[in-house]
Formats: sequence, C-alpha cells, structure tokens
Amino acid sequence: MRLKPRILALAKTVPVKMFAAGDVVPALGFTRAELAECDTDNGQAIIVAIQDFADLAQAIPEVEDDLRNYFQITNERAIARLDPFAQQQ
Repeated sequence: MRLKPRILALAKTVPVKMFAAGDVVPALGFTRAELAECDTDNGQAIIVAIQDFADLAQAIPEVEDDLRNYFQITNERAIARLDPFAQQQ
C-alpha cells in the first residue's frame, strides 16, 4: 500500500485504525472509474479510521499529482458500520 508509511507517521501523532474493509463488509468494492482515479486494478478497500478527518486531510491530501489517495466515506450508515471511533460514541 503506497500510503502506508504516511499513515503510520500520522498514527504517531493521532489515533488511527487501519483494516481491510472486507473484514467488516465483504461486498465493499470500487468501480473501474474509481480504481482508475487511484491508478490501481486492485479493488481491495482499506479503511483508515481517524477521529478528526481534518488530521488526515492535512497529512495526506485526497488528491495529489492527479492521483486519488482516498475516498472519504460520508454515508452515516456506512460510518456507523465501518468507523470504530464512531462506534465508541
């Protein structure tokens, strides 16, 4: 995973949890267009959960050099299911 070193560096300053989305939602996947934005043909989704999205956005831009680094999950039901920080509230 190309972002792993940057995510691990961020995890030294703020709480971060990383896991395969398939561990929680087996059918989660991406369209061909979404995969193309990330320059990958691997549809495996990795969830990076963080208490304050601004910390992630500051450390790693969503798009960088015309390459998407991540997709922000905004659906409340998906957040409740996937985000361990939301589950603690």
